[in-house]
Amino acid sequence: MVPLGWIIAGGVAALALAWAASVSASAAIGVAVAIAAGIAVVGRPATLLWILAASVFVELVRVEGTTISRVLAPLVLLTVVVQLIRGRAWIRPSSPLLWASAYTVWAFASGLWTTSVAGTAFLLASLAIALVYMLAFASLLDSRRDLEHVLFVLALVSFLLGALSFQHVSEALHFGHVLESGRSQGGVGDPNAFAAVQLVTLPLVIVLAAEARKRWLQLGLYACVLVIIGSILTSLSRGGFIGLAVLLVLLIVLPFRLLFGSRRNKAIALLVVAFGATAMSIRHATTLTRRVETIFSSVNPGAEQGSGRVEIWKAAGTSIKERPWLGLGYGAFPSASTALLLRTPGVDLQYYRPRPSGSPAHSAYIDSLAEIGIAGLVLYLGLLISTGRALRRTAVKAREAGEDFIAAVAHALLLGLVTWAITSLFLSSETARVFWILMGLCLALPKLLPGDAGRFEPTPRRS
Repeated sequence: MVPLGWIIAGGVAALALAWAASVSASAAIGVAVAIAAGIAVVGRPATLLWILAASVFVELVRVEGTTISRVLAPLVLLTVVVQLIRGRAWIRPSSPLLWASAYTVWAFASGLWTTSVAGTAFLLASLAIALVYMLAFASLLDSRRDLEHVLFVLALVSFLLGALSFQHVSEALHFGHVLESGRSQGGVGDPNAFAAVQLVTLPLVIVLAAEARKRWLQLGLYACVLVIIGSILTSLSRGGFIGLAVLLVLLIVLPFRLLFGSRRNKAIALLVVAFGATAMSIRHATTLTRRVETIFSSVNPGAEQGSGRVEIWKAAGTSIKERPWLGLGYGAFPSASTALLLRTPGVDLQYYRPRPSGSPAHSAYIDSLAEIGIAGLVLYLGLLISTGRALRRTAVKAREAGEDFIAAVAHALLLGLVTWAITSLFLSSETARVFWILMGLCLALPKLLPGDAGRFEPTPRRS
C-alpha cells in the first residue's frame, strides 16, 4: 500500500503542476523540473542525472527568462550535498579533478584584475553551473545500470531533437532559406554547439548499439546513429564537418575491440555510418558542398572562413599581445571586443560587424588566452589532456578486469573528447555543460570497476 505521505505529496505536486500550466508553459516546465528533482533527492538521486543529460540539448527552454540549466543547478547542488552528508555518494580524487580545481581558482582570481566585472560574474556563474553538473555525475553515478540509463537518455534525446531538426531544415530549404533558419540546431539554439554535442553523443550511441542484444533495440540505436550524422551535416557547422571527418577516420582505423566488441559489429556500424553520411550528402549536396568549400576558400577570408571568425581572432590577438599573462579577466572579452575590432589593424568590418552586446572570440583556446592569459590556456589544455589520459587508463583497467562495456564507454568518451577539442577551435565552449558531463563521467567510471583502490561502498539505507 502506498504511504499516506506519498499520496498527499502526489496530490500537491499535481495541483502545483496544473496551476503552473495555467500560468505558462515555462512555469509548467519549471515546476515539473522541481518535482523531478525533489523525487530524486528523496528517492533515487541517480535519476536526476537523466534530467541533466537531457538538459544539454534543450538550452532554449527558459523558465521566466532563465535557461533550464540555471534552474536545475541549485536543485542538483542540494542533491549532491545531501547525498555526500548522508554518506551515499563520493567523488573519487583524480588528476582531472585537480586540473579542474586549478582552472576554477584561476578563473575566480581573474576577478581581481578583470576589465568587466559584469562579464566575469556572468561567466563565473556559468562555470559554477558546469562544475555542479560535473560533480553530480562524478558523485551520484555509481553503478553500470545508472550509466546505461544516462547513455540511453542521451541517445533518445539526441534522436528526437535531431529528427525535429530534420523537419525544420527541410521546411527552411523548401522556402529557400539556407542560413540559420535552414540549419539543424536542436534545442541548443546554436547550430555549431548542437553539432558539437551530437559529436560527443555519437560514439556513445555506437557503443550502445554494439552492446544491444535485442534486435529491435539495436535497430533503433542504429537509426539514432543515422539521425545524429544527418543532424551534424545539416547543422552546416564547419567545426562539425571537421570533427565528424576525424571521428569517421578514427572509427575506421581503431581496432574493433575498443568500441564494437566484434568485427561483425564494427562492420555493421561502419556500414550504417557510411550510409547515413552518403545519403545526407546526396540529399543536401549543393548546400553542403558550398559550405565545405568555405573551409578552404582563400577568397573573402573574413566572410567565408568561419563567418568572420578570422576578424574577431585578429582583435583577440591585439588583446593577447597587450595582456599576455593575466588577460582581460574571465568572461571580459565580449565587453572589449568592439573597441578591439575598431583599433586592430587589418580587421575588415565588412565581414564581421561589432555586436551591440559584444562578442566572444568564438574559440575556447583564444578565449582562454585573451581572458585569463597564458596560465589560463595551460590550465584549460591540462584539463583536456588529463581527462583524455584518465579515460585511457580507465579503459585499460576495465579491459583487464573483464568489464568490456566500461572500457568501450571510456574509449567512446575519449573519442567524444577528441571531437570536442576540435569543435572548440571554433566555439567559446569553456563552460558548455556537455564537456563537464563528460568530465563527470570520466571521474565516475573507475568507481564501477571491481577491485578499484578507491572503490566506495555507500552507506546502507536504514529501513
